[in-house]
Amino acid sequence: MHRYSITPSYLLLILLTSFLLSACQNNTAIASKPENVAASITELTIESHGSRMSGLAYLAAGNDPHPTALLLHGYPGNEKNLDVAQALRRKGWNVVFFHYRGAWGSEGEFSFRSAEQDVQVVLNYMRDPENAKALRINPERISIVGHSMGGHMAIAGILDNQNVRCAIAFDGANMGAKGSGLFSDPEAAAMWSSYSDTLFMLKGWSGAKAMQEINEYGRELDLVTRANNINARPVLLIAADTAVIPIELHIKPLLRALAQGKNSDVHYRLIDDDHSFSSSRLELIKATEEFLNQYCY
Repeated sequence: MHRYSITPSYLLLILLTSFLLSACQNNTAIASKPENVAASITELTIESHGSRMSGLAYLAAGNDPHPTALLLHGYPGNEKNLDVAQALRRKGWNVVFFHYRGAWGSEGEFSFRSAEQDVQVVLNYMRDPENAKALRINPERISIVGHSMGGHMAIAGILDNQNVRCAIAFDGANMGAKGSGLFSDPEAAAMWSSYSDTLFMLKGWSGAKAMQEINEYGRELDLVTRANNINARPVLLIAADTAVIPIELHIKPLLRALAQGKNSDVHYRLIDDDHSFSSSRLELIKATEEFLNQYCY
């Protein structure tokens, strides 16, 4: 009589073979786990009212849909705050950045009201199911962050779109504050008109056009008149105590108007720095990250 011993390795081979045969017989697909998608950047072209706008999507690592911030530049947008975009991406947020019509090579002509329209176009683009899937955007977790005039656009964006979750304004202007905004008195009007004449990166724009738009549509642009649309959604206003965006004209009245809403969730922070927060970038980024992760994730 011959005796056979089965070694542990031989027994493991038998069990593995049996499992594979069983899987094949039951038409069971054995798929490998998908690799984790790395962080990346994607160029965007978004059409608004017949004009193409250029943009970028900073995409966070990971396969699942991410909360996403729409980052808006100011007037004209020399400071783009892309360090904020990079920092938010490291924390698991996507960031979409774009140039309004007529700004920095985007087609069309620039205006304040058309920039408000462009924000809504991009928000709709981000929520489109096909685009959201391609960019790994969670369409229920979209917030807006804007600087200076972009701060106006961020608050206008949330007030005019109930699908936006949160908004943050970095030293945000109210382009129609008390009907006159940046052109609130003769001295300010002369300064901003002269400055606007130098903004060659804004197509079809000039000081005369800026003043004309404010004179004709200042009341329509005033964010205070729309503040009751906030509907308890979180907002953070970060001010810099400078003469560029006077707090008492642009920020405090808006803060009060937003706070009057039922169940208001409005936050305010003052950072002692210049209009671009040049010496406080890490503080600005930390405040942005903490607010988004606590209230908007």
